[in-house]
Amino acid sequence: MKIVLSYLLGIVFLSLNIAVIAAEHVTPTAPADYLAMESPIDMEDVDDDFLKKYKRLYKSKCKKCHGMEGDGQGSAAEDIEIKPTAFNVAGYMESKKDGQLFWIIKNGSEGTEMESFGPDSDAGLSEEKLWGLIAYMRSNFTK
Repeated sequence: MKIVLSYLLGIVFLSLNIAVIAAEHVTPTAPADYLAMESPIDMEDVDDDFLKKYKRLYKSKCKKCHGMEGDGQGSAAEDIEIKPTAFNVAGYMESKKDGQLFWIIKNGSEGTEMESFGPDSDAGLSEEKLWGLIAYMRSNFTK
């Protein structure tokens, strides 16, 4: 009985520590040179063909964690300790500068499972594709 009680207490404390760690995570702010960046893509030029192209890229690189609806409920989200960002929350996309989003996608987010997708990463996405993803996200998840 003591062993079972010890295991149960250990599981409870471990669960509490994980919840505290996840609740305390704050995505760092990008360096000033990134925050000053603005997307080279004019949102008025974003048409159906553009969205179709970047939907495929989003689906292959982002959907698993962030979900196709940008709700943070992708197929892998359940197993991730620090839950993926929900882009579709009212005001989220409007509150993020282009350069902040670019920096996160390019470099990943330390302390989370958000990996880097920039040109120097395993994913090797060009800066053009990173900006395209941001335009796709703004077009689909801004509320």
